[in-house]
Amino acid sequence: MPKTINFAVRLVAICGAVICTSASAAAAAPRGRLTGAEYKQLSTGMTELNKSVDAKSVNWVRARSACRAVGGATDLLRTQRATCLSSIAALESLAGFPSEERMCSRRVNTTTTSTTASTTTTTPDDPAAIQLLVCMSPRYRALARYSRELDTEAIAARRSVLTRGFSGSCLAALAPTPADLSKAKLFASSTARLARDVGLLIKVTAGKAPASDFNQAKIDSDVRQFEKSASAVLDEHGQPKLSVCPHE
Repeated sequence: MPKTINFAVRLVAICGAVICTSASAAAAAPRGRLTGAEYKQLSTGMTELNKSVDAKSVNWVRARSACRAVGGATDLLRTQRATCLSSIAALESLAGFPSEERMCSRRVNTTTTSTTASTTTTTPDDPAAIQLLVCMSPRYRALARYSRELDTEAIAARRSVLTRGFSGSCLAALAPTPADLSKAKLFASSTARLARDVGLLIKVTAGKAPASDFNQAKIDSDVRQFEKSASAVLDEHGQPKLSVCPHE
C-alpha cells in the first residue's frame, strides 16, 4: 500500500511552481515575451499560491483560489489557470492518501475482529491487504482521472510554450521539462493500471469475475510502481522564477 510520504514538505516545493507550468499562444500575443497584463496576473497568482502553503501543510481551498486569480483574459491565462487547477486537484488527492489509508486500516481491522469473533476465518484469497485496496478504490479512481488530466495538460503546456516562442530560462519557468513530462506520463499510467487492478479485485471479491483473473504478483508490482511514480512527481526540481521571462 502507499507509504506515508512527507507530503507537506514536498508539496511546498511543487505548489510553489505549479502556476508556472504552461502557456498558450494567443493570436496577437508577442512572440517570446509576456504581455504586461499576463505578467501581472501570473505574478498575482503565484503570490497567492505561495500564501496557501506553509512548512507543514497546504490550504487547498486557498490554493485553488490562487489558481483562479490568474484570470482568463487571454488564451495563455486561461490555459495557465486550467493547468494550475488540475495540478492542485491531483496533488490534493495524492496528499489525502495517508489519512485515507489510516481510515481504511481501522475499518479493515474492525471487520477482521468482527469476523474472527463469529468464528469466520479470512482465507488467503482475501487478506487484509486486499480489503484495504478495495476500501481505497474511490481514491484510486479519482486520482487516475486527475493524473490523466495532468499528463494531457502537461504535454499541451510545453507545446504551447514552444509555439509561443519562449526559450532558455523562460521556457524552463513556463513549461514542464521533457523529464517532467515523462514523470507525469508514468504517474498517469501507473495510477490508471492500479485503479483497473482494484476494479477487477472488487469484481472477483463480489463473485462477478473468476478468481483466476486475480493476480497478486501483478497487483504488488503495480502498487510499487504507483508509489515510485508518485514520489517522482512530488520530488520536484527547482525552476527559474517568472521574472526571468521578458515582459512588457
